[in-house]
Amino acid sequence: MRSSFVMISILLCSVFIISSCHKSEETAPTQVVDFESLTVSPSGYWNGSDATGSFTSGDVNFDNQYTPAWKTWAGFSYSQKNDFTTAGFGNEFSVVDPSNNTNKFAIFYPSYGEDIFASFPGGEFQIQSLDLCNTTYAALSMKNGDSYSKKFGGPSGNDADWFKLTIYGYNGSGVKVSSLDVYLADYRSTDSSKDYILTKWTTFDLTSLGKINKLTFVFSSSDSGAFGINTPSYVCIDNIRYINPHIIL
Repeated sequence: MRSSFVMISILLCSVFIISSCHKSEETAPTQVVDFESLTVSPSGYWNGSDATGSFTSGDVNFDNQYTPAWKTWAGFSYSQKNDFTTAGFGNEFSVVDPSNNTNKFAIFYPSYGEDIFASFPGGEFQIQSLDLCNTTYAALSMKNGDSYSKKFGGPSGNDADWFKLTIYGYNGSGVKVSSLDVYLADYRSTDSSKDYILTKWTTFDLTSLGKINKLTFVFSSSDSGAFGINTPSYVCIDNIRYINPHIIL
């Protein structure tokens, strides 16, 4: 009789623990990385020239690579610039959305040859969504063409061009476990009225990535050649929404 009672008690405790874990995740509040606590220089952006190698906002650490000899950067930077009319590389830190005003946001530019990550040092978290928009440099390059990149749609407007961002999620062991494709520009439809270049902050659902410890971004484009993508490979990022299971209401 006593052994039956002990067994029932163990089962009830197990159910309670499992239920408590599920409840903890369900009641954990949504956190948002909006970059507003970061400090920018009078130039309106940070690109890693202080050689710190990264920056942190909320629970997320963002890697940065800066090369002093060339004054170039890769990985993540941040900015509050929204000059949406000036074309060219000199305007690489501006978001094209004119409603941005002085809102702060991150920019990703790839380091060719290795991945650079946004990571959660505290463990594996569920990312719910984030906001994306093109930089002014990339948007105007696709809209009008330039010395290095074609005008999307071509002379006739009917070329099936596209600019895609693939978001990869990694678990706590550093294994790539999930991915999601987002089109930053898409001219593939036979109905040209559906062609678009992303020029407004837009929210994308990332729940399909599952619980991840870090993520990175990879670009691809219809406008590519022997040396890779011709389209300027930048994306602006804001309002990363995620659930931290360690915070319970």
